[in-house]
Amino acid sequence: QAGLISEENLRVALAEHKRSGERIGAVLVRMRLASEKQIAKALAYQLGFPYLSLTEHPAEPAVVGLIPRDVAERRLCMAVSLEKNLLTVAMADPLLFSLVQDLEFQTGYRIRQVVATQAEIVEAIQIGYPDKALARTSAAVVESSRAPAARPPAASDPGSASGLAVRAEGDSWRPWAVAHAADGSEGAPIVDLVDLIIKSAVKSHASDVHIEPMENSVLVRHRLDGLLKEVMDLPKWVLDGLTARIKILASLDIAEKRLPQDGRLRFAGDDNVAVDFRVSTLRTLFGEKVVLRVLDHRKGVPPLNELGFSARALEELKGFLRHQHGMVLVVGPTGSGKTTTLAAALTSIQSERTNTITIEDPIEYQLPGINQTQVNEKIKLTFASALRSILRQDPDVILLGEIRDQETARIAFQAAQTGHLVLSTLHTDDAASTITRLMDIGMEPYVIASALIGVVAQRLVRRLCLHCRKQYTPSPEVLRTLSISDAEAVSVPFYHAAGCERCNFTGYHGRMAIYEVMRVTSRLRRMIAQAAPEDAVCEAAHSSGMISMGEDGIAKIKSGVTSADELLRVVTEPREMRTVCPGCGEAIGLDFLACPHCGRRVSGGCSSCGRGIQPGWKYCPYCATSTERRERRRIRGRVASRELPATNIAEFKKS
Repeated sequence: QAGLISEENLRVALAEHKRSGERIGAVLVRMRLASEKQIAKALAYQLGFPYLSLTEHPAEPAVVGLIPRDVAERRLCMAVSLEKNLLTVAMADPLLFSLVQDLEFQTGYRIRQVVATQAEIVEAIQIGYPDKALARTSAAVVESSRAPAARPPAASDPGSASGLAVRAEGDSWRPWAVAHAADGSEGAPIVDLVDLIIKSAVKSHASDVHIEPMENSVLVRHRLDGLLKEVMDLPKWVLDGLTARIKILASLDIAEKRLPQDGRLRFAGDDNVAVDFRVSTLRTLFGEKVVLRVLDHRKGVPPLNELGFSARALEELKGFLRHQHGMVLVVGPTGSGKTTTLAAALTSIQSERTNTITIEDPIEYQLPGINQTQVNEKIKLTFASALRSILRQDPDVILLGEIRDQETARIAFQAAQTGHLVLSTLHTDDAASTITRLMDIGMEPYVIASALIGVVAQRLVRRLCLHCRKQYTPSPEVLRTLSISDAEAVSVPFYHAAGCERCNFTGYHGRMAIYEVMRVTSRLRRMIAQAAPEDAVCEAAHSSGMISMGEDGIAKIKSGVTSADELLRVVTEPREMRTVCPGCGEAIGLDFLACPHCGRRVSGGCSSCGRGIQPGWKYCPYCATSTERRERRRIRGRVASRELPATNIAEFKKS
């Protein structure tokens, strides 16, 4: 990229590098394709450090002695200048971050790194330290550095510095200093630190790793069961090394620090099982933030009956999957487990008689017997373009990772109407709002009504740790929010999180989903085709037996698998949950006139439209009819019945 060598020169140097095991920088110098100074300058630019020529800018004699001569000889570094509390040190390998930490401890100054060539550092040591024996030793170091270096340890080499192997897919070359840092030498600490961060994330089953630069430190946080937890607080000077190391492993441009970048790396642990990470970088106020999304292929797809579906919801979903054609949507926010639900659904219907193809971004589960492809924006392989090609592959079942735009939605619904079962996801709050979202994208209501089979809305809640959960009595406010009566609360065991070693003292271990399964009935299909309001669709779905996510969550609280605090954290509007029937205690809709379980009349209805009227309402909010006349008629009826003589009542009964 700097124009110092051609691509042909690079290919020749890489071939020699693979043959001899020398660092790529040493190969370029030996083949006279580049000078040591040019490589040092390119490395300094790549890592974001200044380059300093010790020949043009010699070290200040007063500060040379701040670094002991044995350290300068062994670590090839040189104190150059001192400004207030900042000591500038020239290094041949700027990735020796352990050296920076040691020098800060020994000298008591903050260290500013600059890059210089080995030859210039050795020459400066000869001049700066008046010791002839040191000059002879340093000369021997330079000569030894020109000899072929040992090949870096293999991934399975038990003698490697970290015992781990972290590599980038398709990455056959890395800058010579970074390759040297990975061979178990002085640069190993930064490599070990990256390995430690990755290994701890895999061990703790984190879904994401956040490396966040602060003003004076670097925070490392893991997302465990949906919530972030701080696991490391590192000094600020490790930031550049961490980001550079991760960028190289993910095949990113380490010289680009302004624009966001995305990449991918693979980690092979002690069990030789690969774990993929999706890497994202972003420039922030105090440096580059790096987020690694864990794509652990070791975890298999759980069966449908282990995801947390109630018996009724599971039967509804299995009914959706028995269709030969149509559209099934799983909706919810990012990170709500939609991909896991779809993968489990595909696994449950996969057979040798069906041709199943998926389009994902990225592929999170490797499903045996299923053809999986991944979108690639760089080559213009989008959901829409891939879906067009898949339709020519004679598919029976299609999994579309996400419906993002009108073009993808139109092709997907056309496929659902022409004999294919299409499973996909959408970002909506609940099942009823899916219809509104599809219309906002640009889909016609009659197309949605004809192709849509059902919608599954879901959220993830944390499971209580069974080893440390404790029983307690919720406050009246919590019971009122959950619409649980005091009489019912007496017979229900409530648990809250305590914390132990098995759950990392969080009180929770693992997650499960709460669901809302909406089956598109004939009534709903007519309402969708007529573009009915979202509230009307929701009311019709509830009247047909749909159980809301809040209702499903309350059932899981009663069974002791999660806590009320966790449900209220996930369900942001608990008032939308259903009320409780005063007769049988079952959850019912706010607008229900009678309980569907015991038949008890819950509240009076409007005299005009028949819908439920809440206490205190003076007008029906649905048809604007006054409720006062209904109340007066009811009172007059009661008075009249009291004033009738007993004989008249008896005669009326006889007649």
